[in-house]
Formats: sequence, structure tokens, C-alpha cells
Amino acid sequence: MKATLARTQDAADQSDTGAGVARLHTERPARIASVRKDDGGPDLGRSLEIQEEARAFDSRIEERLEAGFIPDLRRAVRCEYFYKSFWRDPQFIRLYLGPVVEAFLELVGRHVGPAARILDVGCGAGYMTLELARAGHHVTAIDIASSCIRTAKEALASNPYHDGFGSISYEVASFEEMTGTYDVLLFSGCLHHLPDAEASVRKALPLLREGGVLLCWEPCHEEWRVDDAAQVALIRGMLATAGLWYETPESLEIGTPADLWRFIGDVHEEYVHERDKSEPGGQSPHDNESSGREILSALRSHLDELEYRPMTSFIYRLMGGMRGPEETVRRMADFLADYDRLGIEKGFLRPNNFIFIGRKRT
Repeated sequence: MKATLARTQDAADQSDTGAGVARLHTERPARIASVRKDDGGPDLGRSLEIQEEARAFDSRIEERLEAGFIPDLRRAVRCEYFYKSFWRDPQFIRLYLGPVVEAFLELVGRHVGPAARILDVGCGAGYMTLELARAGHHVTAIDIASSCIRTAKEALASNPYHDGFGSISYEVASFEEMTGTYDVLLFSGCLHHLPDAEASVRKALPLLREGGVLLCWEPCHEEWRVDDAAQVALIRGMLATAGLWYETPESLEIGTPADLWRFIGDVHEEYVHERDKSEPGGQSPHDNESSGREILSALRSHLDELEYRPMTSFIYRLMGGMRGPEETVRRMADFLADYDRLGIEKGFLRPNNFIFIGRKRT
């Protein structure tokens, strides 16, 4: 992030940036959308799915708040509740989420203009919502998790950054029950929680005005390969050997080539499924329901693509695991963020997430 930003447990923190449905991206109910089947009857199975997802994100945000988590990118504080996630330190948040916020603001400014009317679907605890409004946009932000919306409203009430502020309206809702039209539909880590990306994109289109844009940031874990995992395993192993990782070499059990090969496989599984081996439940019951390929295919089928940007590869599950003298950790984090960025640019690392923006067809 530039000067504009002073910027579970670790499960699925790639997109924990909006991540309930955003995350439905990432955190979310008192009121559940009345989703209906094609025959006009209530789809009780889908309603139960939404309630399961909402409970997971309610529980997670409440646990994080108890540990001192502040859902505001500019007012974030060090939070040792996170043992490996980028959320552990404001510097790591800036290095990981800063480029995402900057991309959102730049793309909306270039393709829509100032004071855009934005529907932030699955806003979670509202940290992306806040930055959009601080840039002068008018945001309706929805999530299916009532605790997340309550938390977002509290952060908004205490927001000290008022210059140029647009507006925010928070609501516990799913996008299926929304009406009206918007300049921008934002899915920030939300679409991958939905079982049918194609159907979800089709349902979203009526909420866009003619010429409006759909902007999303979503994972593409299926693109991440074992050779990507090998680089992360090498970094973690060297950090652990130097006493600069939260785990010891002994606990990693990497003493033989066979052990190291198993360790590389474990790292690959961790990133592809967005959870540690000790976190079998993952972020939520319906995390990674749609793959990045499925999401991109749906987006490109119904929108005129304006831009696709591969983002980061691995830093979001690595920076927070470093330990040691503060200055050393900060310098290592800066180096790893540069390495991740260069790897994506030059092609020796594969992206784990992407940004897409497309315009509604006339």
C-alpha cells in the first residue's frame, strides 16, 4: 500500500480480505436469503448451507476479536493469535493486501470513475469496504454473517479518516435478495464459496447497470504446483534451521530426503486446500466450492474482460510464521514479498489468486 494505508486461526487466510458470502469472501446471520428452486419452492438445502457458512464466519470473527484483532487495514495492530497468517503484523498486512487495495481503487477509478456506487458482496468485517469509502465511493456492503456485519459497523463508527469519505451501508443479506443496480459489483474472496460459479455470475448480472463492471479477487489454488511448494518448503526449512520459524526442524521432521519430500507434499496440500493438516475443517464448510478456473470461465462467458491480474503466490501463509529480532523479520518480509512479486512476473512462481474486472455486455 502507498501512503493511503498505514498498512482459523490461520485457515484460508488467502482471501481473508472480505474475504464471508466475501469470503460469501471470506465472514458472515440473523437473516438468511430466501433462495428458491427452479420450481418456485424453497431450497431448504441451500438455506442450510448458507446458515452453516454464516455460523463458521461468525465464530471465526468473534474468536479473532477476543484475541485483539482490529478489522481496519489502517488501524491494524500486531496480533499473536495468528501463528502463520499475514494478519499477525501490520507490515505483513500491508505487503499482502496493500497491492489488492491499490488495484481495486485503480481499476474502479479507471473503468468507472469517482463516487462509484458499489455493492460489496460478502464484505466480511468490512476492511475492504472501508478503503473503498475512504476513496470517495458509495458502498452497500452485505454479508450473511451477522457478527461480521456488527463488527464492520463498529469499525465504521470509530473510523477517524473522514476526508473525502463517501458512504457505507451495511446489511446482513446474500446477494440473491438484493435489488437495484450498481456501477460495480465486488466479490472479494467470495465466489469460491459458492457451488456454481456460472449460476452465481448470472444471478449477479441484473444488479449491474448497463456498462457496469464486476470486480473480483479470488483464489486459483489448482494452478499452484509441487515445484511452487518446494520453494516454500525450502524457505521454511532454512528459517526453522536458523531458529527464525515458529516450528523447529525437529517438529517439521525433515531429516531425510524422504522426510523432505513428504514435507513438500504437505506444503502443497496446505496451500491448495487453504488449511493446515491440524485444521481439517478449513475456513468454512463450503470453502473452495468453485475453483479459480471455474470462476474465470463463468466471468469470461458473461462479461467483456477488461483486465486479469495474477497476484501473489505464497507470502500470505509464510510471513506470519517468521520469528526472531523485529528488524530481521521485517527485512525478511520485505524480501519475500519482492521475491513473490518477481516470481509471478517472471513465471518461476505460479499465482495462488487473481484479480479480474469485466464489463456488463449490452
